[in-house]
Amino acid sequence: MLTPRLTLITQTADVPEPVLLARLSAFGALPPGDRARVAVQLRDPELSGAALHALGRRLRDATAALGASLVVNDRLDLALVLGADGVHLGRRSVGVADARALLGDGVFVSVACHSVDEVLRAAEAGADAAVLSPIFATPGKGPPLGPEALREARARLAAAPRGVALVALGGVDAASASACLAAGADGVAAIRADFGGALPAPRAG
Repeated sequence: MLTPRLTLITQTADVPEPVLLARLSAFGALPPGDRARVAVQLRDPELSGAALHALGRRLRDATAALGASLVVNDRLDLALVLGADGVHLGRRSVGVADARALLGDGVFVSVACHSVDEVLRAAEAGADAAVLSPIFATPGKGPPLGPEALREARARLAAAPRGVALVALGGVDAASASACLAAGADGVAAIRADFGGALPAPRAG
């Protein structure tokens, strides 16, 4: 699995499933190589296990038809059952090595990070991607780190023995995504933002 340029994170209380699927289908106009850089992350912690599984089945079908990827937040059991392409691990999740032991060495593993030091630790642990947040102001997520944190992380990763892809999360939308990429992010992730079927690109200059 390629590192996604854009990850759409599910939160059906804010973005109902039909809206999410419509946003996802808009990427169908892109070339196959670009569609492969789109992912959906199954999150929705307020759903029951049965409802989360059912949603995951529908998203697995939708992403497979598009040529996009499906990543499951924390729930390794669901990732396994759904045949997901990857898993996203939080602070209370199992470690990267344990996730790979269950899901296989080829699975894409991203790790939630809230500081540059945590990004470096994710790299040391063998993660494929570090999701750094919050970059911009977003409700309930604490003070924003700003694009400067992405620049610092990118600079410090250059000297690290092992690299990791860097993904920006938190208040990122279609207008600010390019600034994140220009600051050193490899991709962005969002819950509420609508990207209109276009992959974000680095800001010129």
